Order: sequence, then C-alpha cells, then structure tokens
Amino acid sequence: MKSLYIKCLWLITLIFCVTTNKGFAQKEVLRLFTGKVMANNKPLAGVQIEVQERNRKTSTKADGSFSILAEPNDILFFYKNDFITLQRKAGDSQGLNISLFPSKIGGGEEDEVIIPFGVRKNRELTYAIGTLKTKDLPQLPLGSLTPILGGRLAGLYIQQTNNGPGNDNGTLQIRGRSTYNSGNSPRVLVDGIFRDYSDLDINEIESFTVLKDAAALTWYGLNAANGILMITTKKGSNKKTSINFDSQSGFQQSTNNAQPLNSFQFANLYNEALSNGGRPPIYDQAALTAYQNNSDLFNFPNNNYRGDFLRESAPISRNVISATGGSNSFRYFTLLGYYNQKGNFKSTKTDDFDSQLKFQRVNFRVNLDYDLNSNLTVGLDAAGRTGNLREPLDGASGLLSDLYNLPPNAFPILNQDGSFGGTSVYQNNPLGRLQGRGYLRNLTRALTVNGKVKYKMNFLTQGLSANFLVSYDTQGSYQSGLTKNYEVTDFTINPPITYRSSTPLNYLSSSFSSNNRRNEIWAGFDYERLFKGDHKINSSLRFMRSVDNAVERLDFRGQQISARIDYGFKDRYFFGLVSSYSGSENFAPDRRYGFFPAVSAGWIASEESFLKDNSIIDYLKIRASYGIMGNGDIGGARLPFRSLYRAPAGFGYAFGTGFAATVSADQISPAGNPFITWEKLNRFNLGTDVQLLNRALTLSVDYFNDKRTDILTTPRVPSILGITLTGVNEGKVNSKGIEGSFNYEKQFNEFDFSLNGNYTYAKNEVISINEDPGILSYQSSIGLNTGNVSLINTKRFYVSDGLFQNQAQVDSSPTQGPAGVIKPGDNKYKDINNDGVINSLDAINTNYTEIPKSYYGFGFNFKYKFLQLNTQFQGTTGSTIQIKTIVNSGPLGFNEFSLDRWTPETAANAKFPRLAVADRTNNNLDSDFWLRSGNFLKLRTVELSFSLSEKLTNKLNIQKARIYLTGYNLMSFTKLDIDVDPEMPYAGYGSSYPNLKTYSLGLNVQF
Repeated sequence: MKSLYIKCLWLITLIFCVTTNKGFAQKEVLRLFTGKVMANNKPLAGVQIEVQERNRKTSTKADGSFSILAEPNDILFFYKNDFITLQRKAGDSQGLNISLFPSKIGGGEEDEVIIPFGVRKNRELTYAIGTLKTKDLPQLPLGSLTPILGGRLAGLYIQQTNNGPGNDNGTLQIRGRSTYNSGNSPRVLVDGIFRDYSDLDINEIESFTVLKDAAALTWYGLNAANGILMITTKKGSNKKTSINFDSQSGFQQSTNNAQPLNSFQFANLYNEALSNGGRPPIYDQAALTAYQNNSDLFNFPNNNYRGDFLRESAPISRNVISATGGSNSFRYFTLLGYYNQKGNFKSTKTDDFDSQLKFQRVNFRVNLDYDLNSNLTVGLDAAGRTGNLREPLDGASGLLSDLYNLPPNAFPILNQDGSFGGTSVYQNNPLGRLQGRGYLRNLTRALTVNGKVKYKMNFLTQGLSANFLVSYDTQGSYQSGLTKNYEVTDFTINPPITYRSSTPLNYLSSSFSSNNRRNEIWAGFDYERLFKGDHKINSSLRFMRSVDNAVERLDFRGQQISARIDYGFKDRYFFGLVSSYSGSENFAPDRRYGFFPAVSAGWIASEESFLKDNSIIDYLKIRASYGIMGNGDIGGARLPFRSLYRAPAGFGYAFGTGFAATVSADQISPAGNPFITWEKLNRFNLGTDVQLLNRALTLSVDYFNDKRTDILTTPRVPSILGITLTGVNEGKVNSKGIEGSFNYEKQFNEFDFSLNGNYTYAKNEVISINEDPGILSYQSSIGLNTGNVSLINTKRFYVSDGLFQNQAQVDSSPTQGPAGVIKPGDNKYKDINNDGVINSLDAINTNYTEIPKSYYGFGFNFKYKFLQLNTQFQGTTGSTIQIKTIVNSGPLGFNEFSLDRWTPETAANAKFPRLAVADRTNNNLDSDFWLRSGNFLKLRTVELSFSLSEKLTNKLNIQKARIYLTGYNLMSFTKLDIDVDPEMPYAGYGSSYPNLKTYSLGLNVQF
C-alpha cells in the first residue's frame, strides 16, 4: 500500500515538473531586472517582489536593492507588512527607485482576519480573536493537528492525552474550563462547518482562528459558550500554477525512561511485603541466587518485557504534494498526502501475518472557485481521507498492560521446546499475543463537501450579495482482521500443564463499527458599503439548518438565524451588534429556542491628536464586548425532557403473599425533566492592542469575566422515591482571567530575528452545585476549581500527615477506620473533625485539578541568509496530578518506584509507604500524599532549515527548495520527584502507550 502511494506522489510530481519545465523552455525569454526600493527616502529591506504570472520571487537586501528574472511585460508586485502593495511593469522598473508607502496599521492586506462568514481588517475588529497562519508553523510528521498548536495562541490550551499510531489526539480548552458537566470542550469549525479536524494535513490549512469573546462567538448561539476554533483551508489564486512537494522521514522514541525491576529485585521485594504482613517468604535463598546469577532462566526466568518487546524507535514518514493557481475567473487548490506511522513493538511478524501496530492515512482535497460572470461565483470544496489502523488482536493496550505489569519471573517467554511459556495465573504471553493471536484492522473513510454560491446584487444596492453554503459530511468505520489462539505450557510442574486452546488462523468477522452523516445549510445576505468616506458598514444575515444522523441513533437537529452589523466611523471608532436565535430538538418543544445577543465597541486612540505624533506608541486600540451565549451540549441522556421506560430482565415490584413474590413491571429510568435547558454564559471582555518601537513590538491583552448559569447538576432525592431523575439546571460557575500575547520582529542587515509569547490565566470557581443537605463545609464543592468537580460528585482526599515511623505513633494516633491493619511505614492521616476516628468524614475537597490555572508559550526565530532556526516552548502552572496508580502499578504494586519504599532502615528518606501484599487498603486511599504538581515547561518544537539560494533555484528552474530538520516534544522541565510526564502521567504505565518524541528530516520543493 505504502509503495503504491509513494509511486503515485512521485509520478504526479514528475508530471508537473516536466510540464512546468517544458512550458518555461518553450515560452520564456527572460531578462534580469534590477532596482531599489525606498520608504521615506530610506532603503527598505525585506520587501517581497513577485512576478505573479510566473511564481518567481525575491526580496530586497539591506540596501533596498533587488534583482529578478522576468519578461519586460511581466507585472512585478512589491509587498511588505505594514506597507501598501505596489504593482509595476518589469520594463518600467529597470534601474529605478520604487517607493512604498506605509499602510494604516492593521489595515493592510496581510491584516485580514477570518470571522464567522466574513473577513475584517485587524484595525476594524472589536472582537477578541487569535489567529495563527500555517506559514508560521514548522512541518511536523504527526498524525494529528492538535499537538502542533501547543503554546502558540493566547487563550488556547492544548493537552496531549493520547499517543501511538493513529491515536495522538489531544484535548482543547479555551480560557479554562468554565463548566463541570461533560460538554466542556470547544467546538471546531472547518471552512464554516462543525466537523472533525484532527486528521487534516497541515498543508491543507491556511489559518487557525480562536474565537474568544461574546462578540465573536454569539453568532453560533447554542454552540458558542465553550469557545470555537476555526480552521480555514487553502484556496486557489489567480496566479500561474505552483506545485509544492513536501517529504519527511523520521522516527519516534519513547520519553519514558522506566527501569523495570529484574527478578532478583522483585523476589526480594515480594518476600519483604509478605514479611511486613506477618507471612513467610516464598522465595528461598537458592531461588534468589538463581535469579541473581541468571543460572537457570527456564525455571527462574528474568524477563525485561519492555526491553524485549518495545523497540527504541519506530519509523514515521509523510509525503504531500499540492498545486495551486488559476486565472482571474477560475482558482483551484489541490492536495494529495500520504502518512505512515509504525508502532514500537518488536517480534510482530510471522509467515502468516504481521501484528505490528501501524497507521496509514491518505488525504486529498480539491478546492475550486469559479466566477461565472462579474456577479456570480460558485465554489466547491471537497476533501476526503482514508485511515488504516492495524494492531494486535487484543489491542495495543492489552499487550502494553502485560509488558508493564507482568512479574519479571512469571514464566519464560519460550520454553525449552519452543512453546510459549505461561502458568495458570499468567496465561497471556506477550510473544503469544504478537505471533499467536492475529491482528485487528480498523478502516475509516471520510468525505466532506462544501458547495458555495455568491451572487452580487449591486443592481439593488451597492455592496449587497446573496450567499448560500451547503455541506455534506459522511464518515464510516469498518473492522476486519485475522484471528487465532495459542497455547501456553507450564514446565515448572510435573507433568507439564497446557493452558488455553490453540486454534488455526481464520478471518475475523467483518463489521461496520460506525456510519455517520451530517448535512448543513447556511443561506443569507451580506452587505458592505462605505458612505462618504467616513461611514463603513459590514453586515451579515444567515439562516442555518443541520441534521446529524448515524446508524441506530436518533437524528440531532438544529437551526438558527444569526445577524451581525459592524459600523466604523472615520476608520477610528467601531461598533458591533451580533445576535443569534438558536435552537435544538434535544430540548422540550416549548423550550427549544433561545436568543443570544452581544454588543462590542472599539476605539483607535492612537489616531487622536493627543497620541498621533507619539514617538513610542505607534498604534493603540481599546475594545470591549459583552454578550450572552449558550451551551447545548449539557451531557446526560438524549432527549432528557422525556422519561425513559425500560423493562429490565428480572425487575419487578413486590406483590403477593410470598416472601419474594413480585410482578414484572416497567421501570422509569431516568424520569424526564420537561424544564431542562441549555447552559447560559454571560461574558464581559475588555482588551487592548498596541504596537510600539516603529511597529517592531506588538502587544495584545484581554481581561474576561464570565458568569455561567443553568449548569446541569444531579438532583438530590430520597431513595424512597424509587427512580432516578434527569439532571436539573441549578449549577453556577464564575470565571475570570487575563490573557496576553506579544510579538517582536527586528531585521539587522541579512539577519532576521523574532520573539513571540503568550500567557493565559483563568480562575474558574464553582458558585452553585447540588449537594447533600448538611454537607460539611470542608467537603463542599463551593469555591473549588471546576477541574475537580463533575456532574456527579467531587473527588475528596484524606490529608496526609506523613508516614508512621514506629508502633508508638500508630498506637497514639486516631483509629484509621477504613484502613484495616495499620503498621509502621503506612500513611498517616489527619483527623479533620477531631472525633478520634479516621473515616470518610475526614476526606476533604481540595483544589486538585488536572486543568492548569495558567498556561503559556514562547518561541523565537532566527534567520541568517539561507539558514533559519525556530523553536517553540509550552508550559503550564497550577495543575495537579495523582501518582497513586503509577507508583502502585505493576505486579501487586511493585515496580521501580518500590525501591524508594519505607523500611526501618530507610525511614528517614523514604518517598513511599511500606510494601504489602494483602493489607494495602490504607495506603491506596485517595490522599494528598499522592498528589504532585502538574506544572511543566516543554520544548515543543525545533526546526532548523537551509534554503537554496535564489541563484541556484533559478538554474534548477524551481521557485524554492528547503531542507529541514524538525523535532517535537524534545525536552521537559518539571519539579516532580519521579520520572513521569505531568502532561500525560500515565503514559508508559498501566496500559497506556508511552509518550513520544519525534525527529525528522524533510525536503520541500516549490515548482
């Protein structure tokens, strides 16, 4: 499969290259044109000069000079950020000085910002929006887009939560988590439609936009309260065809440096744990000596499962070819990509099959726009992808669970006769899982289509247009594979006993695991006009209807009407109104629609006379907004306003004279709530945008204050009622915070330097939640961070008072009720209510939260001639992780962390409690003893590139060529006392795939 796709990519590349070269050879008669670009009578460096018809580019040097190959009639485009773009015929530019004039700050072509169904100049915006162009991002061979965004946009938090081939998605949060129900994630738009984005290739995308305040979000009504990430894909241009080919190959390595116990260590620890419980050891000195000397590996195995079955690195590759271009009436962008990622398992191949974890994906995209005439434009955006994930039949997690948790002396992997080793207790042999069970293949297919029509209606009034967008999305998953079974034999007993049953290789029954379809239409009008040079109006009106359906599921339906009007006066004062009347059939018929308004204003103070000639402040804008948004994804049951009637087997009501006499009956579970509604968010935002030092430094700061109400909570009802109830809208959360970003750019002759950074602080506080009457104040959720609160309950922790050091301390301490037998080396807990007993009344609510209170990112970019280096860091503060299940993972909780356990000899320096086999309850209680800081700073990305000189690319008849090295997730800085990743603490433990760092070498060529 891989070779076929690679051949296709190279063939397409070759055809385009040959065609392009042939066209140049037949038609071009080029001359070298030179000149100088000035601004305010001074040389201007870094001006981009392009021959539009030929996709040939260059830039001015430090003295403003340039030279470029073109024909005399070719049009040269001169453009630079913060300057007005200039066009000049090449024949008129020979030896002449070209003058560029500054544009209004935030009003240049490069300052266009995508908003919902519209575009605005940056200076006109009264919204809180963050934008990131993909041209500013490194090329990373990752299967998901999510990790690439980490630490790059203020307000947006990216957490890597999964790993492994085909499963490296992360989670998104915008301005923290301001609700505690299940629907707390932002929505994602791709080209104006809510759809999956994680499998897109980065080369398909033009920009990412984060909508953060009410003025930007209210357009989407019920889908707005958690924030929205907008993704805009690339479109065609009216330029000559440009071909871009990108190829990367690299490898991925685990960041986990766990050193598993050997059999000698494990046996000693096990004996110690038995002794701590008053039981005799099971490993005698002869066995310990055999484990230590590795003298009889069949009877005294010493397995290193991680080392034997996990390889140090796994290959990864990515190849993408795209073409863009068109004419004044027809524009296109096309892309074809292939991605291949293998897993980190060893010994997967047999003569019949290969169970290696492997993910392959093919992406394609065709975006077309056609002007049928001067008034009518139609467009088609079609994209698709196929994914093929292969894994061991029992799943990667099942195999990893064995590798992490099997005792090193459980059995020999292979017996002396070559059969798989095993025992009655341990019947899963890792090699047997890989070579004797088969594999599972998950195939996914997805297709997304947007059809667009725009009709200019200037015949009615100047600036009016009608717009129509229809989308169709379909996605399906299909499972197949091969299955067999294997035997394991235990030769340590006589006669040997075989467990499990061997079965021959057979095809696994194929099935569809999912099939989803979604349709959406948006229809309405846009109006844009400038009156008398001072009054500018931008307005939009849209009607939307969506249907989301899947096999064996009721359709989800929604519709809304959205309207927006933005007014600008003298290009200095700006006002905006936006509203949405939005509804969902998930609520009762008389409660399905809500009205969501927002208002905003902006003022460019630097245009006023008292700041206009300021030598420090080049630009200062102040903006504010307030509005109401909704969150219809409230969690809980489908159609929660209806009661659900069930007839569970064996269920009945007591009836009759017999002791257990019952009569069968239906059960109401849960009872519907006809008054249930969506969450409501009131958000105030105050922000400022500043440019200083001759536009070299750009700053943006926002303060936000939210009040979220009608959060779904669990009602507290007497058990005598006999039924469960759907949630009620009685929860409240207040949130407030600040976010800021900066960017500094400077050019020194042929050296370019830039520095960027962003920071977000969000405090989310529970104001109201249904709690049991008479709850103790220290067990209440009121005032806690939402990261420790859910729809059902709040996690409570005992307060640790260290470890018991001797029996006298145990005897003099309060009775630890839920813990069983307490001994020296066990966790000691505080008696919060001073009743002399440690029980559930002493567990308190804490501000434990896996969601950071603040997060940040910063990076820098250096460029000197043809060399360029850019980096990006990401960090968090204010989060907490729980390490109990990590330290206590492995066989009976024994692993490398057990070496730091309490013993009488290590009491002064012990990190963790004593070891135990049976009496482990006390030390496994949730307590703050097991809590650690989740703060981290990571070097997320590094890219070092070398670009071929313009002279060389001209000789090769190509536009650009670049060779680059990239690294992802390279370093992590924490304050943890154990070797785990606070972002993914369970990675490499339990049954989770290890966290990965990625290295790659890439080649990018533009024709």
